[in-house]
Amino acid sequence: MKYSENNLIYLPLGGSGEIGMNCNLFHFKDSWLMVDLGVTFNDNDSGAYDLILPNIEFLKDKINKLSALILTHAHEDHIGAVPYLYENLGSPPIFCTAFTASVLKRKFESMGTNNIKINLLKYGSEFNFGPFTIELFSMTHSIPESSSILIKTQNGNIFHTGDWKIDPQPLVGDPIDDSNLKVKLKDRVDIMICDSTNVFERKPSGSEGEVRDNLRKIFNQHHNGKIVITCFASNIARIESIIKASEESDKCCLLLGRSLRRIYESAQENNLLMNFKNIITEKEAKMLPDENLVIICTGSQGEKRAALSRVVNNNHKFLDLNKKDLLIFSSREIPGNEKRINNVKSIAKKRGCTLLDHTNSKVHVSGHPSKEELEKMYNWVSPDLLIPNHGEYRHLEEHIKFSKENGIKKQILVENGDLVILDRSGDRKIIGKVESGRTVLKGNRLIPLNDKFLSNLNLINTDGEVFINIILDLNDNLMTDPVIFCPSVPIDDDIKYELKLLISKDFDKLCNNSFDDNILCDQIKSNVRSFFKNKIELKPLTFIEIVRI
Repeated sequence: MKYSENNLIYLPLGGSGEIGMNCNLFHFKDSWLMVDLGVTFNDNDSGAYDLILPNIEFLKDKINKLSALILTHAHEDHIGAVPYLYENLGSPPIFCTAFTASVLKRKFESMGTNNIKINLLKYGSEFNFGPFTIELFSMTHSIPESSSILIKTQNGNIFHTGDWKIDPQPLVGDPIDDSNLKVKLKDRVDIMICDSTNVFERKPSGSEGEVRDNLRKIFNQHHNGKIVITCFASNIARIESIIKASEESDKCCLLLGRSLRRIYESAQENNLLMNFKNIITEKEAKMLPDENLVIICTGSQGEKRAALSRVVNNNHKFLDLNKKDLLIFSSREIPGNEKRINNVKSIAKKRGCTLLDHTNSKVHVSGHPSKEELEKMYNWVSPDLLIPNHGEYRHLEEHIKFSKENGIKKQILVENGDLVILDRSGDRKIIGKVESGRTVLKGNRLIPLNDKFLSNLNLINTDGEVFINIILDLNDNLMTDPVIFCPSVPIDDDIKYELKLLISKDFDKLCNNSFDDNILCDQIKSNVRSFFKNKIELKPLTFIEIVRI
């Protein structure tokens, strides 16, 4: 697998062959450009880890050649991995639009990193990053300021669509300026890398304006019981529609869920969701009659710890679900989450409430292009070559088939790890496969998905297990360092050494304060769990055995 510093290269490390975890690399003149760095979520019930991130091992010896990280929009599957992998990438300059910057800033702050520098990009202007010149174009999607990118080089121009749809009435932001796309892109794009998520749908799913109109009707007709509605926290237009519909039907809104509150703050920072008087606190919601209350919840994908699951399972401190209530899923099912979502819906039905979702009411529209919308994009851009992305293999294959039927002559099916040469004058093809795959977040540790400790952890379904043997003489003196065995806790030898020192240092004091071995074991166990909580943000099961020789 050889390429020269002057080759134009495309390399996806996530988002090609899957939906989520988007991460795209571009190379020219010995310089690399990264577009998006997202996460996907654990879709099983093991509980072993929550977040899944791209494996960026390929860049380990190239971080000094990474010119910039550009973010197309603020969805988790495009920016979620940035705070966790940023230092591993050598802290490259970050560029995005203002709303995305607001969301990302709060993600860094939640991890204790303040004053991170995020550079702002504006539509209609060109920016230079080493040998790359880029220009952003405003698209419509299910979040403000979703962008596509034209990447211009001396060896070819690439149009990376990001996530998009054609929405004539997006409510937040302007519709796509197709005349601007035609003027600036037609006959100038060599390669288009294009969203494939909705390629199996023939017709567009509809506009946010239609959803707003339907929510108004639903809210006006519901007079008994509260309304609980869940949607993606980042869908500002949807949240605005819910608040407006609530206001017009004399109802107050409670925002329930940490990510929802953060997005609300980011929106207001960008002059969105302003001047609403009907947003209330949990304390105020408790005093309202149910018929005047609308609860906007996180948890549309059935996440066990999200606000919706707590309300449906009656685990919230004062909110529950009853037969007079209306539950609305104003969202789509992300592939892999069907089981969890159906479980939440089943529990809600047992509670006797009324349930609405996209199958029986116009309460959601997709943020991705159907075949009719793809046809329009082909005509606006007229690329020589199409590379589908943002989809599973079946989506990519269908997109290639459809683009052939619509006059695009060349296509390449690319999956994560495929290294593709795209030189304008050469033979455009996949030349090899690089290390890609997945990394998972456990506590504050990043671990390759194939690491042996994860398979051990899946067997026990906890934060891991630690086994400690303390060997004493007959006078209760330590004869050797504590013996520590922890196959399902992600620690290195340095941390294990620190733990040995901690136990050895405090042992005499603990021993003198203990009446018997049971009390001594409990005290050591408490110290060990506190140590792990401070070091790696996990609290593993801890087993202490005292042996006297």
